[in-house]
Amino acid sequence: MTPRLKDEDLRAAALRRLLAGAQKCADTLVLEELGLTHGTSRVDIAVINGHIRGVEIKAEADSLERLPRQVNAYGLVVDRATLIASERHLPAALELLPSWWGVVSARRAANGSVVFRRLRDERANRETDAISLARLMWRDEVHAVLSGMGCTPQLLRQPRASLYAELARRLPKAQLATLVRTTLKSRTNWRDRSRPS
Repeated sequence: MTPRLKDEDLRAAALRRLLAGAQKCADTLVLEELGLTHGTSRVDIAVINGHIRGVEIKAEADSLERLPRQVNAYGLVVDRATLIASERHLPAALELLPSWWGVVSARRAANGSVVFRRLRDERANRETDAISLARLMWRDEVHAVLSGMGCTPQLLRQPRASLYAELARRLPKAQLATLVRTTLKSRTNWRDRSRPS
């Protein structure tokens, strides 16, 4: 009997095979466990270059209970998304996913390797939310940008929610998205902090 597909099996195979090209690109950040909405949801694997792509993984032992919330959280910030799921999850998952999500099935071959099959290509998500995008930045990063824009010290002392709203108000969404991607790719201390402050 072949062993069940675990999260780490799917993740390792996806990074090694499906995302190998992205990892070799100098201008691309491939990041595991990108926190959304200040850590209340996470992208299993984020690929950040000219857009933000999210990969959600559902192994055999996982349930789909959280998938609707995850789909909503992804939809606020990612430009494209793909679900990689064991075959047993696919019928129910396809009912829950918006049409812009890509879908990849995963099964274990007789020799123990992971076999992927693309069932649906990703499409562009046109419904990202500016404030949710801004919230991918840490407070000190937003503070520095707003300070550079000449914001008053009084505004810069406001709670982070106010700073995110101000940044989203001042920049067109496309420009904000570029700023967020650039900030994430240039951040050097990812593992120093578990969540934005």
